[in-house]
Amino acid sequence: MKKLEGSFIFLFLVLVAVGIAFEMLFRWELLVLFAIGICFLFTSRKEGVPKKKARSRLFIAAVFILISVLLTVTFKIGLVVAGIFAVYYYVSRKRAPQLLMVKTKETAENMNPRNTFIRNQWFGNQRVLDVVYEWDNINIQTGIGDTIIDLGNTVLPTGESVVLIRSFSGKIRLLVPFDLGICLEHSAIFGHLQYDKESTVVQNDTIKLYSDNYEKAPRKVKIITSVVLGDLEVIRL
Repeated sequence: MKKLEGSFIFLFLVLVAVGIAFEMLFRWELLVLFAIGICFLFTSRKEGVPKKKARSRLFIAAVFILISVLLTVTFKIGLVVAGIFAVYYYVSRKRAPQLLMVKTKETAENMNPRNTFIRNQWFGNQRVLDVVYEWDNINIQTGIGDTIIDLGNTVLPTGESVVLIRSFSGKIRLLVPFDLGICLEHSAIFGHLQYDKESTVVQNDTIKLYSDNYEKAPRKVKIITSVVLGDLEVIRL
């Protein structure tokens, strides 16, 4: 199923890119805008061009190329199809969720502290189980899919640790030990927030709350989540 989803997404992106290219060939105004953008892009890379001027040309190139792509009918249709797919994926995952799992533990003496075992994944599922590595602040991006982070298997350092998650569509579930102080800041276009057995509908809102023991707890975790379409559930163990 995972390979089938990946193949479908790759084929969809290829078809959108080919469609945009063909549409530009038959619409001279879009082709002119794209060509101007490419010219500015190449001139920004020339030797001897001051950095400030190069950045300006690069910005102008990005604007022209972006406008030429956004004005194509193919891009608009692709955007609608992608939105429908995201909503369908979100609904189907609520029925039978498959979770991306991240577990953290204390560092072993023979481990290289620079090793990392958390990878960003835009589509599909990933499971990282019983991996030993040094605790560090978590900063991940996910596209379409569910995420579960279990902080119960790690000894957090004294002070405040940070968990930052950005997601397009899917459910985020956080398992947090009861003795940790929690500062939660959740932003979503549409979804639900469930914290301490209370559920709240989130519609283009940003919600910030603190646990009762936040001020006195020696170990704290600051959780910052941004979701376009999805739910957040915080479970205190």
